[in-house]
Amino acid sequence: MSDPKPQTPAPETPATPPQAPQAQEELLTEPQPTPTFVPTTIPGPEFSSSSRDELLAKARTFLASPQVQHQNAEARRAFLRDKGLSEFDINELQRTNPTQLPSIPPRTYPRPPPSNLPALFLALARLFSWLAGGSAVLLFVYHRFLLPKIAQTSLARQSFKSHHVSLLRHLMTSLAALKEQQAECFSVLPRPDPWKESRLFLNCASVEDILTLVGEKDPDFSQIPTLTLLRCGLRDFGKGRNGDGAQPTTEDLFRYLEGQIPWLAGGDGLQYEEQLWETLSTCPLFNKIMPNASSGAKDVKSRWEYIAPALKPDVPLVTSLDSLSAALPKGLKYRTGPFQHTLQSLSDFTGYLSTQVYLPYRPLNTQNNTTTVEDEIKREIKALKGLVLNRRTFMPTILRTMTTTPNHVTS
Repeated sequence: MSDPKPQTPAPETPATPPQAPQAQEELLTEPQPTPTFVPTTIPGPEFSSSSRDELLAKARTFLASPQVQHQNAEARRAFLRDKGLSEFDINELQRTNPTQLPSIPPRTYPRPPPSNLPALFLALARLFSWLAGGSAVLLFVYHRFLLPKIAQTSLARQSFKSHHVSLLRHLMTSLAALKEQQAECFSVLPRPDPWKESRLFLNCASVEDILTLVGEKDPDFSQIPTLTLLRCGLRDFGKGRNGDGAQPTTEDLFRYLEGQIPWLAGGDGLQYEEQLWETLSTCPLFNKIMPNASSGAKDVKSRWEYIAPALKPDVPLVTSLDSLSAALPKGLKYRTGPFQHTLQSLSDFTGYLSTQVYLPYRPLNTQNNTTTVEDEIKREIKALKGLVLNRRTFMPTILRTMTTTPNHVTS
């Protein structure tokens, strides 16, 4: 250990009695807010080793106190240096007395209640177990009972759909075959003529004949065929005229028709005139004569003329029917046999018996005698069936000669 540092001579002061060890310990352990220390005299070399050991023990106790451990390190070193300790002793004391952790204060608050996490985890486990069990039961019920029904329903729907599609395809095939067959059958029939006049107005030769046929009291001019009216108008306009004068223009023709039928100038007549113009411009029986371009006239208008339709050759089917009707004997009177009424009565009685045979059995003591419409229809159908069966049964025994009566005809 190094020798103490030499001290400068201090001024003479009254001697103070040496402090007791207890007083020095209190002085060392007293907490100081600031590093201001009371200067004391440092013992000289006359101090013995026991006093030095005692000073080191007090310094060790001073450094170990909890109030001093958290103070500034430089302040502690300066305090120990003022007490007469060397730098080596101060470093040794700080090495041997490390900074201790503060002591845990006593518990002044109540103990917290136990945690609810175990109960919460248990409830969650129970909930998940119930969910898993319920899901397992639902899956079992679904796979055991619902899934087969759903599969059967889907298969039934698919089979029904396929059957429906097959029926539609068969129907379309049948319709196509029927259409082809009809086209083959209708090829021999005469085709309808769209510009053929009706038989009622076919014999009309003038507009007056049409008006006479329509009637003078409340005539309905909209029912007159446009083709007939135009044909008669062109014929009446050309009477007594020759050349181009016999062929009217569109304005002349419509003016003539309005003079003959004043109804054409009204509101409904204008619509009928539109139909007349459409027929005049689209029907092939009316020929439009264009003016000659070499004449050089600019105001010459087109004129109209009627071309009678050519006679079409008869269809083979119509020719065969005409020849058949011509081959049949004409003026043949049918004779009535003496047993015609008897045969008619027997036929009616046989039909009645057949109707009663095919009727359903009904007890006599039925209280409800009311019949519905369905029962009456069924009864009539069964009666008709019995009558047809009876006719087939007795057909070979009936004479083949054709006889007629005013009320009944049999063959």
